[in-house]
Amino acid sequence: MKRFSNVRTLFFTPIVLIGLGGPAALAGQSECAGRAADIIRRAYPSATNADDGTLLFEGASITLPKGDSVDGDPHAVICRVWPAQPQLTLIAVPSMTEQSDSENEGDIELLVVDSTNLQVRQRLRLDGLMSDDAFRVRSVAFDTARYQLAPKRTAFGLRISREGSSRANPFGETTLWLFAIEGDGLKPVLDNIVVSESHGEWDTVCAGEFSETTRTLSMVPSAKAAVADIVVTEKTTTSVNRVGTDNNCNSEDKTTIDKRRLRYDGSAYGVPKDLKRVN
Repeated sequence: MKRFSNVRTLFFTPIVLIGLGGPAALAGQSECAGRAADIIRRAYPSATNADDGTLLFEGASITLPKGDSVDGDPHAVICRVWPAQPQLTLIAVPSMTEQSDSENEGDIELLVVDSTNLQVRQRLRLDGLMSDDAFRVRSVAFDTARYQLAPKRTAFGLRISREGSSRANPFGETTLWLFAIEGDGLKPVLDNIVVSESHGEWDTVCAGEFSETTRTLSMVPSAKAAVADIVVTEKTTTSVNRVGTDNNCNSEDKTTIDKRRLRYDGSAYGVPKDLKRVN
């Protein structure tokens, strides 16, 4: 009888979100405190009620969270009080124009609202960020680790995780964007960097090859500019699984660590192509 005691299960568990800070920076996505409907009504006064419980606005549907619980619906509105500026609350509003088992189409609008009176201070629409097909959007989360750009300027992050459905060719990734307040608007300062990715190809029993990469962001003083640099520490583990002579599934792992420095060019941080989400 074959014994596969060392089969890797890494690619069938949720992706761990890696970046500056710890889990607390990614927690609290249900902080609408029962006020999601009020927030959306203020931000979209012409929205109407749909039969399925969603709101309709300019041909797109908006799904309110169920109570204050995170129910795993990536298309629902999320809220997060911003720890760096608790007088402000961050809102992500998925605006879906199509939803089906085969593909979804939609945008995300980011809102920054007054935590007390819910007045919208800033807003920014991100076109196509909720669109998917083979690789489905599985989660949307704010990242409120302290991305300190300058002494009086802090950014916040938005992370989107996607997964493939193939067991033989597992795939998952988490992508990060950073935004900063500028006057009455929101400005993207870091665009589309993949902070976690995993993929592989195997026979669904043992034999196969896998790769997992995590990227951690650290803010460091810049020698050339008033805005901090970002050091990206990249850790990649590649694994090859084979059936050994003892009929166990044996894994050979190789880990590499690399560092890159992203510099602010006066408008945003430049992200190399190979660190960005492809599609």
